[in-house]
Amino acid sequence: MPNYTLAYTLARVALIGGLFFLSSTSVVSGQETYTWNAIFADYQLDSVQGVRLETHYRTKDFWGGQQQFILRPSYVRKINSQVTISGGYSFLNTEKQAVFLEEHNVWQQIFYTIPLKKSTFFGWLRVEERWIENTASEFDFGGRLRVRFGWRKPISGLGKKFEFMAFNEVFMFTKNLFPHTFNQNWTFLGFRAVLSPKATLVSGYQRIHQDKQGVILEKNLWSSILFIRL
Repeated sequence: MPNYTLAYTLARVALIGGLFFLSSTSVVSGQETYTWNAIFADYQLDSVQGVRLETHYRTKDFWGGQQQFILRPSYVRKINSQVTISGGYSFLNTEKQAVFLEEHNVWQQIFYTIPLKKSTFFGWLRVEERWIENTASEFDFGGRLRVRFGWRKPISGLGKKFEFMAFNEVFMFTKNLFPHTFNQNWTFLGFRAVLSPKATLVSGYQRIHQDKQGVILEKNLWSSILFIRL
């Protein structure tokens, strides 16, 4: 497909999605809206192992300033064509009631893909050990389990480089290494576009359903991740 055709299609999808996002959040009161932008930079050490650096920036409203910043280096190892394991460290700086608090965590993950006839099923299981700063400048320890299930399918007429993409991810606090309490749920609907052999864009609408000490908070995001290979 010619590059200008792909660019035009991406522009149309982004415009329609952005208008839907703004219109849907404007009619629902008491909910929070964000944008979440990230760059994932991958470097292959050899045919089976590599390193990744993730940089995330989330706004406090659609056009606002920083609500959260994440820096996440990791090591990635390919087990076979369908299974990858990884692990790393995350630094988070998050605004909570006009104060920025830190989180440091280490995590381990199994990622898998299951090719189907005309689509791809994917998912991950991630375990986190977290040290979260409180307002007394002390750190509380906790564990969390994240389980994601997703699906991708090429959009008819646009070739294999442009796919519809959806996923749902459940977060559970752990106790004695086992899932114990619901934390939040993410639902994503958008697209995945291969821009070049070394760049892929994932962008779309994301809904977060979060339990904040017994109060349910709904968050609406327009989320975009650019994956690049160095």
